[in-house]
Amino acid sequence: MHKRNITVRAAVVLLMVSLIAICSLPLSVFAEESGKKTVRVGWHESPHFITDAYGRKTGYSYEYQRKVAAYTGWEYEYVEGSWTELMDKLKNGEIDMLSDVSYTEERTKDILYTSIPMGTEIYYIFASTRNKDISSKDVTTLNGKRIGVTLGSVQKDFLLEWEKTHGVNAQIVEMNCDEEEAFKELDKSVDAVVTMDTYGSAANVLPICKIGTSEFYFAVSKKRPDLRDELDTALNSIQDENKYYNQQLHDKYLKNTETSKFMNQNEKDWLAKHGSIKVGYQDNYLAFCAKDPATGELTGALKDYLDYAAQAFDTLNFKFEPVCFPTSSAAIEALRRGEIDCVFPGNLTDYDAEQLDLVMTPALMRTEMVAVVRASEQKEFLRKTPIIVAVNEGNTNYDIFLADHYPTWQRRYYKDTPAGLDAIAKSEADCVIISGYRFNNISKQCEKLRLTTVYTGVEMDYCFAVAEGQTELYSILSRVTTVVPESVVHTALTYYSTEDVKTSLVDIVKDNILIILSVVAVILLIIADLVLHTVRAEKKATQKENEVKDLNRKAFVDSLTSVRNKSAYTEYKQKLQERLDKEEDMDLAVAIFDCNYLKEVNDTYGHEKGDIYLKNACQLVCKVFDHSPVFRVGGDEFAIFLMNEDFKNRDKLFRTFEQKQHDINLSAENRWDEINIAFGMAIFDPDIDDALTDTINRADKAMYDYKAKAKAKSKES
Repeated sequence: MHKRNITVRAAVVLLMVSLIAICSLPLSVFAEESGKKTVRVGWHESPHFITDAYGRKTGYSYEYQRKVAAYTGWEYEYVEGSWTELMDKLKNGEIDMLSDVSYTEERTKDILYTSIPMGTEIYYIFASTRNKDISSKDVTTLNGKRIGVTLGSVQKDFLLEWEKTHGVNAQIVEMNCDEEEAFKELDKSVDAVVTMDTYGSAANVLPICKIGTSEFYFAVSKKRPDLRDELDTALNSIQDENKYYNQQLHDKYLKNTETSKFMNQNEKDWLAKHGSIKVGYQDNYLAFCAKDPATGELTGALKDYLDYAAQAFDTLNFKFEPVCFPTSSAAIEALRRGEIDCVFPGNLTDYDAEQLDLVMTPALMRTEMVAVVRASEQKEFLRKTPIIVAVNEGNTNYDIFLADHYPTWQRRYYKDTPAGLDAIAKSEADCVIISGYRFNNISKQCEKLRLTTVYTGVEMDYCFAVAEGQTELYSILSRVTTVVPESVVHTALTYYSTEDVKTSLVDIVKDNILIILSVVAVILLIIADLVLHTVRAEKKATQKENEVKDLNRKAFVDSLTSVRNKSAYTEYKQKLQERLDKEEDMDLAVAIFDCNYLKEVNDTYGHEKGDIYLKNACQLVCKVFDHSPVFRVGGDEFAIFLMNEDFKNRDKLFRTFEQKQHDINLSAENRWDEINIAFGMAIFDPDIDDALTDTINRADKAMYDYKAKAKAKSKES
């Protein structure tokens, strides 16, 4: 009996100890066990973290972390501090994660990095506008000056390397404060400050020079390796969802705060000498630009654009002087005579601009182009041949646009757009190509003539045209295109595309009120039947249109891998050859990929597994060479043409390709999950290649050499 009581008391004591232990566990443990993790993250300065006047949070890193939470289910506990303070907390395990961390080997001893960067930062040396001893024209003026860098950041390494390259010997001062506080120390404890291009006000500081760029990452405490694995998975999912996500965040939070807002000394000198910028514009071209009949002044989206741009630079007071011309051709001729400084709208290709001794700035505005056609031919228009397009006399932009996108269309010239619309109604022409923003301004005439629109799916960029050699002016106007937000442009275009129509509609209602009231009763009686008939007709037309699109897609897309097929490859190769025949200066390489062991997989595991094997191989090629067109040119063979960024980075990309292939094969559970690809690359060389086919043959030979070496190596092992 005594032993039994002892046993009962022991059980009670054990139960109480267990309850105490459970109660002492932090709530975050229960949150994690229930499927949610509480992650302590650092909260540092703008633009990565922003709190507005209403307490709402936003910013580059904040938005990125919310996207991560969508894939991980994490909840965040924010810990505020300067970036340096937060980095120390991360190393000590006092926070779990920190954004905006540049990679260094030294830091890997204390923290974990994600495998995918969250963006790229550019570092500049900034100096006070009051400091006349430091000049952007002469970096040696930095000799002996005190340059502040953030304590524990990569800025010091960038600055030391830059000094070594440019022969500058400055005094480096490490500062434990944020950028806003660092700028307050200018002309006090430091003469200049190194920071990103996203900081600073043009009213107080100026960029002297760029010293380096760095990708920045999410960093995780070494005490929480589980978070890094989940974070890598989430970042990969975000890239799969939208491979331009980083760039879009950059444009949203950083684009309008970069050094483009700072004019350099040469640009300031040009403005001081010229006073104003004379902008030639085309009349009667709303919603973009026109001469207001009542005031004689510029109206349209260009007016709002120039007004905003003239006030966008804090320390500069410059103005635009609009000059009206009847056509774009007349404006361009005035530009070539030196009567004006630039022309809007400009839409010349590089080649056409070169013939006129002009250059195009980045686009100010972009518009989708529509074809105005007879309503009776709306459904069949894009399949009609031949097509006669009505073009306004003197409209150089549209001539070049048609030459680029619709070279087979026959052009007939008319005095203006209304004359072209009349020609369509009389069947003298088949269409007029106009901006989607301009249709409302001709909608009354189109309705009267029973004309409607067909979307072409093609966009036109509207730029400033500048004379060659006007380098300072070109640089100024290019800066202007970066400081005017897209929202300002869109709002202006929308407003001016509907302003005239609203007034016209009111007039129509007033003039025809009795007729409108008379037909309302009839409309109400037949509307149900009309709607039903329209829905059925639209459904049938859409089905036919989709069938045509599907047939076109099948003709040029490989049904198994969804990349372009042999027919598309032949056509693409022919277009490249035509460019080469014109002696166009272009960097070009060809790569051939061959899937090894496909027959073995088919014979051993069946063709279904062989298809999986092929698709996995194709997906890897597309993922690594994501800026190059990929073609399936044979049963187990793929080809790509490397240009632009992929051409410049080709060696790195092929190393990445081999490494990813190796990593996949290490983790593959089945033979058909492996990737075994032999590849070869050749660079087009006009000295040894008579045609692009010669380059392709050299790439093919390189691929077989690669394959032979791989087999020989396999036998040795």
